[in-house]
Amino acid sequence: MGSASDSLPTMALAVPDTDLVRVGRWCGQRIPEHARHQVRLEHNVHGRTVTIIERRAPWDPEYGPEWTSRPVAQLRHSANGWQLYWPDRNTRWHLIHDVPAAQSVTPLLDVIDDPGRPPFLG
Repeated sequence: MGSASDSLPTMALAVPDTDLVRVGRWCGQRIPEHARHQVRLEHNVHGRTVTIIERRAPWDPEYGPEWTSRPVAQLRHSANGWQLYWPDRNTRWHLIHDVPAAQSVTPLLDVIDDPGRPPFLG
């Protein structure tokens, strides 16, 4: 006989496509057009986790032609909604406890966008 979790619909925890579109649009709007050849924001999706990444163009040919990457924030989707995490210097992720879970990514993107709110883009 299966476990109780076998009876739960698997789609209940799927990442909503509308939220992925919101994250993609948000990333695209953060960097002015004239600076996109030097810096950009991107996002990667792995399961129910969306990682926002800052990418910078190579600044010294000695280091090669690859763009550098720095994780900025992570959004994790669960039955409680979306939660916001920040990376430490070792890229270990930590929940931001004073930001409540949200049913949409929008309020969490607003927190990341807040210039007075470390440790994100400020």
